[in-house]
Amino acid sequence: MKFLTEEQLRELSPAETASFASPVPTQIVSSDEYMPVPQTAKQREVEARLKDLSDRLARRQGLSRRRFFQTASGMAASFLVMNQVFGRLFEVSEAEAATPDMAADRAQGLSSQFIIDGHTHFLRDDTRLMGFIKAREAVGKAGWNKEIGDKEQTIDDLKYANYIKEMSTKKPARGG
Repeated sequence: MKFLTEEQLRELSPAETASFASPVPTQIVSSDEYMPVPQTAKQREVEARLKDLSDRLARRQGLSRRRFFQTASGMAASFLVMNQVFGRLFEVSEAEAATPDMAADRAQGLSSQFIIDGHTHFLRDDTRLMGFIKAREAVGKAGWNKEIGDKEQTIDDLKYANYIKEMSTKKPARGG
């Protein structure tokens, strides 16, 4: 099933060529499900700062920019620049970006962390992806979402209006 028209698909570029190759995305690219929004001013600023910083640090470390981005220092530089543009979101220091051993030690120290990719979805009104109804029912029957339970699911349960209702009424889970 296609979500985009042939004309829209011709307007797209592959993700590997459409954006700056960095450890963190500096713009949204398409997954062939939707047309991406243009790069924002802040995303352009992250990209420009990251190019400048990575060029300086890579040169100082005797690496190409590409190789620098494959190191823990390259990842630290990416987080550092995002903090500069968007405000402090990541625990990272300038020293980690500039000092490969420090960045590698920190990365090794964090390597046992469990990371879950917890993103959400809803289905378009014109969807024909009815298989997701059974998947949602299975989630309820498995006990992963007690509010679904054994309730029969419909395609409307998977669309935008219900998504907004469910997302706005959920309380954050508490750890520990």
